[in-house]
Amino acid sequence: MSNKLQEIHLVPGLAPVDAASTAKQSDVVGAKEGLELEFDALFGVITGDTVVVTIEECDDTTPTNTTAIAFNYQLSSAVGTDVMGAVTAATTAGVTIAAADDGKVLRCFVDPAALSAARPYVRAVATPGGSMTVCLVAIVALIRDRYPQEVPISAVD
Repeated sequence: MSNKLQEIHLVPGLAPVDAASTAKQSDVVGAKEGLELEFDALFGVITGDTVVVTIEECDDTTPTNTTAIAFNYQLSSAVGTDVMGAVTAATTAGVTIAAADDGKVLRCFVDPAALSAARPYVRAVATPGGSMTVCLVAIVALIRDRYPQEVPISAVD
């Protein structure tokens, strides 16, 4: 691989969508081949309430069973800057994103080694508050594979 960025396995998890009416989940990705895993939630317009982002470990790609897990995160400043907030621990309750966070990126860091053996898959979930009127969000997963390849092994089985 001549381009080091090819070592990062990009998985489109959720195409840009309005999550104002109901929770939206990214695709479930397999973490068993990953050394590091990051979900990036990109926010557009947020109006009327907050949105909570959680990470769930899953038993399969359906998923049949899920459990919210703790993770670390960073919240960017608005579009047009490249300033990131401090890395902060999130509990299983997730991270609350305010209406003032239009145009920001939430980076969620998951340690694949910390996942339970029975639940080696993960997904990100964006859940709108009750009075949310608009919440534009997209989610991508970035995986640093154990054995990087130009064409990576599928993480979405």
